[in-house]
Amino acid sequence: MIDDKIAAYEDALGKEREARKKAERLLEEKAWELLQKEQELRIANLQLAELHQQTTAERDGVFENINDSYVVMDLDGFPIKMNTAAEQFLGFTVQDRVNLNTVVHKNDMQHIPKAFQVLYTKGVITNFKTRFLNAAGEIKQGQINASIIYDGNGKAIAAQGIVRDITQEALVARQLKQSQNRLATLILNMESGVLLEDENRDIVLTNKQFCSFFSIPSTPEQLVGINCKDAAEQSKNLFKDPTAFVARINELVALKVQALGDEITMLDGRILERDFVPIFEKKLFKGFMWAYRDVTIRRKYRESIDAQRQKYSSIIANMNLGLIEVDAANVILMVNQRMEAISGYTRAELIGNKAKELLLLPEDKAIIEKEIALRKEGKSNSYEVRVRRKDRTIRHWLISGAPQYDIGGTNTGSIGIHLDITEFKNLQVQKDSLFKRLEQSNKELQEYAHVVSHDLKSPLRNISALVHWVKEDIQNEVTAQTYSHLEMINSTLEHMETLIANVLVYSSLSEQPLITEPVDLDKLLHEVVTLTQAPPYITIVFKRSFPVLNVDAVKMRQVFQNLIDNAIRYSDKSAGIVELDYALIKGNHAFSVKDNGIGIDPAYHEKIFKIFQTLASNKESTGIGLSIVKKILDFYNGKIWVESTLGSGATFCFTIPKLP
Repeated sequence: MIDDKIAAYEDALGKEREARKKAERLLEEKAWELLQKEQELRIANLQLAELHQQTTAERDGVFENINDSYVVMDLDGFPIKMNTAAEQFLGFTVQDRVNLNTVVHKNDMQHIPKAFQVLYTKGVITNFKTRFLNAAGEIKQGQINASIIYDGNGKAIAAQGIVRDITQEALVARQLKQSQNRLATLILNMESGVLLEDENRDIVLTNKQFCSFFSIPSTPEQLVGINCKDAAEQSKNLFKDPTAFVARINELVALKVQALGDEITMLDGRILERDFVPIFEKKLFKGFMWAYRDVTIRRKYRESIDAQRQKYSSIIANMNLGLIEVDAANVILMVNQRMEAISGYTRAELIGNKAKELLLLPEDKAIIEKEIALRKEGKSNSYEVRVRRKDRTIRHWLISGAPQYDIGGTNTGSIGIHLDITEFKNLQVQKDSLFKRLEQSNKELQEYAHVVSHDLKSPLRNISALVHWVKEDIQNEVTAQTYSHLEMINSTLEHMETLIANVLVYSSLSEQPLITEPVDLDKLLHEVVTLTQAPPYITIVFKRSFPVLNVDAVKMRQVFQNLIDNAIRYSDKSAGIVELDYALIKGNHAFSVKDNGIGIDPAYHEKIFKIFQTLASNKESTGIGLSIVKKILDFYNGKIWVESTLGSGATFCFTIPKLP
């Protein structure tokens, strides 16, 4: 029993020993495998470390040499690592210990907290744009792509990011935006109606004028996005030819070829000019631009110009003035019918020849040379020349010449209008001869007037003396009637002497020089009134003060003396009044002498200013006084007239132009 147990124990012990050996062998095998694995792991770790080092070096090299800024910063915002581009972009290095939050532009600071929140929450942030103020005070625009750096436990320990300098791009973008805004504003306010469509014919932009042309009740803003495929059909009834309007629109859209200056007439008579421009970008179709302009006035003006041109072309062709157009070398380019008539040459004979060689007398060619030089200087003027017609007769021409220019402003020659003044020149010669004879006749007449005046006065004085002696000799023997007859003779002699004196004054006015000097007319008139010695029943009234004028004192004295004497002579009232007045009216000095005498019938208003014309009711008048007044005023280009009716007095008015 015991042996059985021992045997069993031994058997169990043997099995245990065998099992231990198996376990030891298995352990040895596993240990060896573990050792191999450890060796492989050590080699792998060494390779991994080498690879990590190589990758880190490559990454550092890449980030160091990229054009964009690369920055690694701690979670407080201080840079841990920066590449050269980042140092140049920001203007400082890691050693300067500048917090990146402090270099953000103050106007962009409000966006930074939200950006960091996105970065911490998502671990990355892309295409974040902000402005920086670098160490030099320059504003830089950056686009940031950043990520969080975690440790082995997944804890955020830093952040890294690439900052691309988009300062220039932002500037260009702003300028482009400004240009777009200006262009949009320009389009919106243009006098042309503009419509911009995309490739689907949806409206991108239009303006008020377009809405006005097509009677669209919406605003330009409300039309954006609306499709225009059926627009032509909807608006065709606004046009005179609706079918043609729609057909042309469809043709342009289908061909996608630029068309400028199409004219279309609207039903209300307006004329629109349309430009169609298809828009391509790198040969890719992007849309259309339509521009409509109201050219009604321009079209009407052009039609008017064409009509005027036709009219004046007809006038030029048929006018009584010869027309020649020459080039810069004086070669004839064009003539009208009248030029053929006055020169005797046909159009074919004139065109292509030099005008001065074909027409002018040799001694007058210098005149043309001078005129050609003036035309090259851009000057116009008129001049006279002598020409020889085809029939060899010599004529006098008056020529008015002007320079001709091309569209670029270059002088290309001249154009001249020619008038045959031969008959006028002959008349002028006759006139000069007549003037000389007339001048000689006037001189002889004046001399005759002086002689007659002297010769007549002498016998008149003798007769007056004889009458005086007769009166003395027979004063105690004659009757009252005889004495009255003698007085009448004496009065008639005095009247004749006055008449002769006035004739001499009138005839001498033309040969007397006009002396111009400042004359105080107020003082001169008071002297005239004093010397006149008006009767007691006549009152002379100055209505206002008179000015100082540059006139001939003697002649102005004669004017006022005659007018005042005339007013006194024809006074029939027991209380006669003569009023002297002055005013400055429309650049003229206006004077008047008014009386309350017998007045003048309107039938005599013109007649009384002619020599030897007088009112029959007054035998004292010589009929020369008003003629003298008118002749003096003619020297000053003045005017004189009378305002009166019979029985209501008379007002003699005269004017003298005011000198500048």
